[in-house]
Amino acid sequence: MRDYSTQAARHRRSEKKEISAVVGITLSILLLGSVATGLIWLNKLTSPQYPAESQQPEAQVTEPQSPEVRTPTDPEQTTTVQQEIPKAPENFYTFYELLITGEVPIDIEAGQSRDEAVSETLKSTLIQVAAFRTAEAADDTRVALLFLDLKARVIPPSEINGGWYRIVLGPFKTVREMRAAADVLTKNGYSVLVRRE
Repeated sequence: MRDYSTQAARHRRSEKKEISAVVGITLSILLLGSVATGLIWLNKLTSPQYPAESQQPEAQVTEPQSPEVRTPTDPEQTTTVQQEIPKAPENFYTFYELLITGEVPIDIEAGQSRDEAVSETLKSTLIQVAAFRTAEAADDTRVALLFLDLKARVIPPSEINGGWYRIVLGPFKTVREMRAAADVLTKNGYSVLVRRE
């Protein structure tokens, strides 16, 4: 048995193609006609029947007359203004000398005591990355952090931490190292918790 439904669809599609071809031909004829009309119109403008703009007589432009400026001829009427320009002293620019001879007072003891306080604080500061109930999950996360070049360690559960395996980083030598580790963790989707032990 033949299926005539597909044949009917083929005939309908061909009719649509014929209609779009007729529309395309009509539009191309209209476009050619408008281009030809525009060229004919431009030809009429440049023909000798219509003089060009340059052949038309130019209008004469007169400049407005300005009032005469009279200059005094008598030396008594003229006055000269002379200003004395002050001369800079020989050693006017002293910035370079200030750089060489100038000293900025620095309290070295205060800076050292602050650095010691920061290093003492950093010895007891850790970054906690995660906490797990099982040792296997904690160890898997520690290995994943090793791939990020972070030396993490697992703190076993105790009564203080409620039976959780905690994954921590630290202690750090400088604040810069601690911030760099925190940036790497946050960029890779880990949460950062800075704690003091």
